[in-house]
Amino acid sequence: MLLKRFATYLLCALLLTACSTAGKLEKANRLFEEGGYAAAAGQYKKIIRKIPKAQAEQPYFNYAECYRRLSNWRSAETAYTALLRQYKTPENPEIHLYYGQVLLANEKYDKAEEQFTRYQQQRPGDPQAAAALASLALAKNPGNSGNTYKVALVPALNARANDFAPAYGADDYETLLFTSTRKEDNISKKIYDVTGETSTDLFFSRLPRNGKWTKPQNMGEEINSKHEDGAAAFNHSYTVLYFTRCPKIKRTKTGCKIFSIERNDNEWGEPQNLELMPDSITAAHPALSDDDLTLYFVSDMDGGMGKMDVWKVTRSSAGDDWGEPVNMGAQINTAGNEMYPFARGASLYFASDGHPGFGGLDIFKAAPDSLGGWKIDNMGRPVNSSADDFSIILERENEHGYFASRRREKGARGGDNIYRLALDIQPVEYHFEGTVKDAATGAALGNAEIRLVGSNGAVLRKRSEANGSFYFRVNAGLNYLALASRNGYLNAKLRFSSAGWENGHSHRDTFALISTAKPIEIPNIFFEFGQATLSDVSRTALDSLVELMKDNPSIMVELRAHTDNRGNDESNYELAQRRAQAVVDYLITNGIDEPRLTAVGLGEAEPKTVTPAIARQYSFLQAGQKLTEKFITALPNEAQREICHALNRRTELQVIRSDYVVE
Repeated sequence: MLLKRFATYLLCALLLTACSTAGKLEKANRLFEEGGYAAAAGQYKKIIRKIPKAQAEQPYFNYAECYRRLSNWRSAETAYTALLRQYKTPENPEIHLYYGQVLLANEKYDKAEEQFTRYQQQRPGDPQAAAALASLALAKNPGNSGNTYKVALVPALNARANDFAPAYGADDYETLLFTSTRKEDNISKKIYDVTGETSTDLFFSRLPRNGKWTKPQNMGEEINSKHEDGAAAFNHSYTVLYFTRCPKIKRTKTGCKIFSIERNDNEWGEPQNLELMPDSITAAHPALSDDDLTLYFVSDMDGGMGKMDVWKVTRSSAGDDWGEPVNMGAQINTAGNEMYPFARGASLYFASDGHPGFGGLDIFKAAPDSLGGWKIDNMGRPVNSSADDFSIILERENEHGYFASRRREKGARGGDNIYRLALDIQPVEYHFEGTVKDAATGAALGNAEIRLVGSNGAVLRKRSEANGSFYFRVNAGLNYLALASRNGYLNAKLRFSSAGWENGHSHRDTFALISTAKPIEIPNIFFEFGQATLSDVSRTALDSLVELMKDNPSIMVELRAHTDNRGNDESNYELAQRRAQAVVDYLITNGIDEPRLTAVGLGEAEPKTVTPAIARQYSFLQAGQKLTEKFITALPNEAQREICHALNRRTELQVIRSDYVVE
């Protein structure tokens, strides 16, 4: 009886274990199908040895694939080795192909060749077999790559996480955006099923003149969300950012989407879904042509050549809707994965594990050929390695840029790291530099914003250092408008051209900003004697005043007119009021909104105070002296008295508000 009861208990326990294993296997399979490879691998690992051998080949295969698709080559090799130990002749021939790819990435070439050969025997004529053997030959005998690139890790941009998909954030290439799974400053901090790491966010860093990248900062909640956000690219003028967002909705198959967000000065708008694909299909990794009229991206949509393909959409002009997706064709796309496109000129760069490479993803350059097709070149070592190498960007003018790699080398942290690549030839650089100072005192002004607008549409922004200095890297052959602004000061601008500059040329200039704390005298505004009629010689000064008002569109001002002390007080006040109104009328006639202007006639009520500059010009005057009627009357000669009367006759501008908004 006891033995019978024990047998019953044992049977129940076995049934419960079987039920539990079946439930966990179902969960693991569901996670795998949804792309949650990190979470699925954890589930398979718990149950893989409990599944009967007759039913375990597919779970073993899925388990190994989780690690391969995560580019965890060591764990993938261990899993595939265990799979083939259990199944000497697996039913699925692709096991040999994928195992060979893992061995190739781990630089175990002889074992990789054995697996590729077995796959070719079972699938004769399959182009993937030919590509795999070509990759093996390339890896074993790379030969001369034909370039002199140098590659270096960029430690300041990398954390103990995945850092990848760099993108330039400004035309001087000194602002870099990139995607990261780092926990620090991450918006979501949610663990993503696909990777088992923190959800990706977009970060940025800047490169000051000292050549050291600043600590990366999160791009903020205007762009980053609780979902996966990353893999971004700006348009040509750096005013619109395109980026990838991968919503994760439980038990729902949702693809990644491409969003755009517009930047106006330093303010971001609302992200807009481009809606290139239905919700269940992925569109990711945006890249734009130089003219912003072609958007390249990757997708797993039907009609492709393999897994992930490079596609494009086009439009006739900026602001138009994008057209229908077009596959980039069989020369670029393979039965494998093509990802992370980047366009420069007529060439297209992308990462692929389907073209012959050194292992994992390699970076390729597609250049137009004479027949209207593409010439595809592997970028060779040291750009490519046996690990994943992808998401390259390059400067427009030079063979200098950045890319991401999972290669294992000294100093590399986490999984994917950002590297710099450059040809041995040093790039030609041009600079615009200078200082910002107070116009009255000459004191250096730090934290002033400098905006540099190029004739190519690019807008660069920097702030002056504490000593007032600033510098920009600029392009040759362009016209530039530079604008400086700082709280408590009027904006200033200047223009220059880099046309005809020689190698390494720099343009130096100074912004002298005028403080709004005190009235600002507008020199060279003259009236007919005893009248409020503006003289013709005043036109240049008045036009400069119009330009000043346009350069500072948010200010509201008083135009203050002063007379000398000759004549009676009442008539001087009335004359001053009419003169102030004459200046206001001129500004209105030339396009300045009337609500921004107030005419104030002060007559002889506020005599001029001698400035240090006036004192240096006239030896009989001292700085700080008020030119009152009593002081002027006491002067020894008429010439000195006339100078003081002229100094008292003046037109001033006083900023009273700086929040005007055009209705």
